[in-house]
Amino acid sequence: MVRLGFIRHARTQWNLEKKIQGRKNTILGPEGIRDATLWADMLKPEKYDLILSSPMSRALQTSQILSDTLGVGIEIDADLREQDFGDWEGRRIIDLRKQAPGEIELQESRGWEFCPPGGESRIKVLKRASQAIQTAADAFDKKHVLVVSHSSVMKTIIYKALNRTFSPDEAPVLKEYHLHVMTWDNQMEIEKVNSIQLL
Repeated sequence: MVRLGFIRHARTQWNLEKKIQGRKNTILGPEGIRDATLWADMLKPEKYDLILSSPMSRALQTSQILSDTLGVGIEIDADLREQDFGDWEGRRIIDLRKQAPGEIELQESRGWEFCPPGGESRIKVLKRASQAIQTAADAFDKKHVLVVSHSSVMKTIIYKALNRTFSPDEAPVLKEYHLHVMTWDNQMEIEKVNSIQLL
């Protein structure tokens, strides 16, 4: 069994501009660097054994800043990369709703089958992210691991554990920029969502 803390990477300029990043390899802005530096002190009492990171620059930068303060190594798993948002990448949700009326609503109504045009479905994200966590559990048994990934990755893993449907009618569960704590022993068990507020 492995104990896991999940966080999203620190802020990029595209986060501030509310643009969909997906597979675009954006980097942290000054705000994100400052955030991650503060997070390191906030997370130090959790006593992590290592950091497991998405390979994307914004996650790796966050992981490196945390690693420097926490004094733990970083492992990378490509299956923790962000969802591919296809044609929507670089665009804002508010603009998409105006430019392509009904398109986002249609995808949202599909729940787990949500898949941006030219992109990747939530089901595919869940499959590869679950494999990454199973691999980590096998490699880091009895360790306390901080996972630095992306919003869509965290949501698929946590929502699956909570038996959520991703229906637009469901109330949101995860608060942005919080630590979420879980254990994995062939399946995810939720210990506490929204455990520590980072921003």
